[in-house]
Amino acid sequence: MLFREKILIIMLFTGLFAGFAKGQQAVEEEGKIIVSRLMDSLWIHPSSFINHNDPNWIRLNQHLQNVDILQLNELIHSIYYGKNSFLLNRSEAYAGFIGTLNRTANDKKLKKFHRQIRKGFRNPAVFPDHKVVLIEGDSWFEYPVLLKDITDYLEKNNDFAIYSMAHGADWVSNMISNLQYEFVYVKIRPDVFVISGGGNDMVGDSRLSAFIRTQALAEDAPLLKDYRNYVLLRMMNKPVAICKSAYCSTDASFSQDSLRYFERKADTALLNQIVNGRRFLNKNFYRFLATIKLEYKMLFESLRKMDSTQFNSVKIITQGYDYAIPSYKRSFGAAILMKNGLWLKEPLMTRGVINPYDQSSIIRSIVFEINEMMIELGKEYNNIYHVDSREITAYYEKIHHRKRGSLWFDELHPKSKIFKIIAGVYSDIIENNIPDKQKVVNVIDLYKNQNTGNKKFIKY
Repeated sequence: MLFREKILIIMLFTGLFAGFAKGQQAVEEEGKIIVSRLMDSLWIHPSSFINHNDPNWIRLNQHLQNVDILQLNELIHSIYYGKNSFLLNRSEAYAGFIGTLNRTANDKKLKKFHRQIRKGFRNPAVFPDHKVVLIEGDSWFEYPVLLKDITDYLEKNNDFAIYSMAHGADWVSNMISNLQYEFVYVKIRPDVFVISGGGNDMVGDSRLSAFIRTQALAEDAPLLKDYRNYVLLRMMNKPVAICKSAYCSTDASFSQDSLRYFERKADTALLNQIVNGRRFLNKNFYRFLATIKLEYKMLFESLRKMDSTQFNSVKIITQGYDYAIPSYKRSFGAAILMKNGLWLKEPLMTRGVINPYDQSSIIRSIVFEINEMMIELGKEYNNIYHVDSREITAYYEKIHHRKRGSLWFDELHPKSKIFKIIAGVYSDIIENNIPDKQKVVNVIDLYKNQNTGNKKFIKY
């Protein structure tokens, strides 16, 4: 080949490569512009990102690779402190006294994990039922002292090797920012990935107050009538789309007669409280809800991107909180660790919500919406399960004739015996003791079945 021909070929390939790189850069820049516009839309119309089949959410999914973690941090920070404030991370999960307790508890769990692995735990020929479980989460999975949390009870199952990365007081934004879960996920190749978070993002640093309206909606506001129907249908496990903050679109096939029938079957007191709580929630709460959903989505997709085959084979379980009770009641542990009253009750009182019924209503509405959002997100995957813990503490108190609220250790955590019940649901999911198509497991339903001898699972 002549020298001139070689030069021409080199120039041709150089031009093609430069053109390809420029084209890729243009596509990436366009994606970033689209994401920036979608983020602006999320701020203005957050509820349009909640349903898994909403056009805005679908479009954001198509450009998920262009979402920057810093954008998310700035977005959620702006919800609480305003768009022009300085970005701070004030989570206590890794620093100070709580950070030390978290590290000590996790070190103990990891030593046990490594002992199990060294003894041949992962030999499928000998131990076909053994499961490696990776846990990333908050204080429901790592309450360092005084309480036995969900992880403590899961560790008692000899068929599980638990690798816990959970930290009390941790935020989801921290989890996806430091990416430590990705490193561990690749290293240990878990059979099950458990993720819990969102509660501390909401209540840390008294941030709950940012969700409260200056003036509550009137009890006869048109929005609340539609919202009531939406909550009722979701409580009865009917396939109705997530309610938007401005209105609720319920299927016309549900007649007024059907709604009246459902209301007779539903827990009316709970329904009334959730609807009452909605009166106090402002747009910031729905911004928070959409942002947390996006953070979870990014976390799941980061795992899929590393190895799609591995991702599809992993059982992922998300956690749904129970209806917490705002309270100044303090026990020895709560006074030292959890600042009881400062997480829920005081931020609400700061915003002028003084009535205990209204305070409880707000938390019920928030917990209801977060659970429903997680259930909605799970519909986008075949391997995601959701543990719905709503009302299990109150149900246990009722059937065991205990005073209402007596089985809450503090504002955010039920007592150990409730965590034991919830851990049993995780065990059933991990060990495939539930129907294949059941992706949402209600803790109360499972508890009822196991304590009445009825092995038939209630479809949720």
